Formats: sequence, C-alpha cells, structure tokens
Amino acid sequence: MAQQLNDKELESMVGLNGSSEKVYPNAKVRVEKAQFSAVHLRRLIEVRKELILNPDFQRNNVWKHRQECELIESILMGIPLPIIYLFELPDGRKQVVDGRQRITAILKFLNNDLELRDLKMLPELNWKRFVELDSQMQGVFEDYQLQFYIIQPPTPERVKYDIFDRVNRGGTKLNNQEMRNALYGGKATALINGIAKADYFKKAVDGVSAKHMKDRYLVLRAIAFYLWRKFPDKIEAQNGRPIDYKSDIDDFLAKMMMFLNSNADDEIFHLCQEAMERSMKSCRKILGQDAFRFPPKDVRRRPINMPLFEMLMYLFANPEVAQRPKRAKQLVKQYKATNDYLTRFGGAVDATPNVIARYEDAEALLNEICQEEDPS
Repeated sequence: MAQQLNDKELESMVGLNGSSEKVYPNAKVRVEKAQFSAVHLRRLIEVRKELILNPDFQRNNVWKHRQECELIESILMGIPLPIIYLFELPDGRKQVVDGRQRITAILKFLNNDLELRDLKMLPELNWKRFVELDSQMQGVFEDYQLQFYIIQPPTPERVKYDIFDRVNRGGTKLNNQEMRNALYGGKATALINGIAKADYFKKAVDGVSAKHMKDRYLVLRAIAFYLWRKFPDKIEAQNGRPIDYKSDIDDFLAKMMMFLNSNADDEIFHLCQEAMERSMKSCRKILGQDAFRFPPKDVRRRPINMPLFEMLMYLFANPEVAQRPKRAKQLVKQYKATNDYLTRFGGAVDATPNVIARYEDAEALLNEICQEEDPS
C-alpha cells in the first residue's frame, strides 16, 4: 500500500479541518473529509455511478490474491485501513486516485468474486466467499467505515500533483503520466490510449515500453506540442485564455488534457489522429526503425530521444514531406548528425527556448525539403 499522509501532515499542507480552504500560495486548496461504509461504497460505484474507479488508470503492481485476502481479513477484524484519496470533477463525480486496488478487492468480495485463502488470524473463514459468511460477519463487512480525503475544485492542478506526490511516497510511486491518466480520464485518455495501442505507432517507436505509461507520455507530449504550435487559435484553457507554454511541462500537459476533455471539437481529435498516423507511417517508411534515435555513440543502439520524436512527428505530419522521401531522409540525417548532444535534445529539453528552437528547426527543415524536387 502507498504511504499515506497523516492528519497533521495534511492539515499542515492544506489547512484541513473538516471542509476547509487555504491560500497555497496565491491559490485556494479545498479538501474534504468523508466516510462511507463498504456497502455504500459499492452503491456509489455500481448503482449511482458517482464514484469512478477509472479502468484507464493501469498500475503495474496489480494486487495478488494473497494481498486481497489480507485486506478482507483486516476489515473483518476491524483494523483501520489507510485513507483513500479522491479527486472531485466539476460535475460532482469523483475519481479514485489512490486506493483503487483496495476498493477493487472490496467490490470483488462483496460480489462473491473473491474466495478467501491462507488467512492467518481468521483461518475458519478460509475457502469462503462473502455469501458463505454468517449474517453477523456479513454485517461487519458491509458496515465497515472507510475514510476518504476528497480534493475538490478549485484546487489548482499544480497543488493536486504535489498532494498526490506526497500520498504516493513509499511503495510504488505514481509517475506524473499515471497521475494525469487518473485525474483527466475521458476523451483525452481515449485518444492517447488509442494511438499508443495502434500498430502504426508501435512499429514506429520500436522499443518504447508501455510500463508506467511511457508510451502514452510520448504520445501526449507530441500531440500537445503539435496543437500548441500548429493551431494556437484553436486551443484554450478552462478560463478561456490561450494555452501557452512556459517551461512547466506538467502544467501544460494538464491544461491540454482538460482542453481535449471539455472544449475540443471533433475536428481537433481528427487532426490529432490523422497527424500522428501520417507522421508515424512516413517516419517508419522513410527513416526506418531508428527514426527517432540519434546515431550510435559506439556499436550500441541508442534509446529513442523524446524531443526528437516530438519534432519529427510535427515535421512528418505535413503531407509534403512524404512526397519527397529521398530529400527528407537526406536532410533529417544531416540534421541529426549536426544537432546530436545539443542541450535542446539532451539537457534542459523542456525549457521554453529549447522547445521553440526545436519547432523552428522543424519548420526550417520543412521549407528546405519543399524548396526543390525530390532527387530521382
């Protein structure tokens, strides 16, 4: 289980006292305490649909049967469990961010999908499902009270990340992409996940692991920067202002996902999907399996360079590039040989000047590719 903030830690962080607000800094943080019984928790999820487990939020450390049984045994013994953290959406529904596997085990047991085994403290319950417990023990489980902290609007995105970072210290820490996938589930995650699972993407980025959502992070960054650079007039934040990039990649990506979930029209999604598919297929066909890698330092194949991937995705999304494959291959090869080891690709890659420089380079390459006919 992830390490939890105790009451004093959370109070010192967000000024928590029941339902409260605190300036943090120059912004309000709102966190509410709540308590639900196990049976009411199931009703919130399965009947009222007010609590979202978010199946898109995949963690690699899925609980084993033994861990699930130990949790159920703890509940039946009345042992307090760590606090569960929820994120409240603007429509009032709540997403589970920390505690999903505990809740999943509770639901499995209540729905008779979990058989108890290897219990040490209550061995008489081994090989039993919920329906096979006596009525008194069923009542103990159904009435068990779970404790929640609900992070509510208008808590800023940066503060949410800080809170979840503290929540997940110890154990297997969530990375920022896993947090984003939990916080902003919806059309944005559907778009990103669909691209990450597509054959054209997997073939183009041969070697990028799906573990800890590395592949989805690659997709999200490329799409976010593509929209920011290509269609600045089409994207805006929740407050109606244009989404700008100011060296804060987490804030930028969060705003882009919120835009895709709430304000983006079908044309935007079509543009993103079309651009990604075209660029991945063209890169693979023209540049080969090492399209997004710089030349080897020695005999070893180097990993995919993320800023290079984003830049080439932007470049090859233009149909004109595919029409001049030989020229595109020649100029990209020259560019990679000349720009290897530069800070914009291997140092402060998310600094605004370096991001802008990469996209200006992509646009210069596009102009150069299109200046002359492709050599025969």
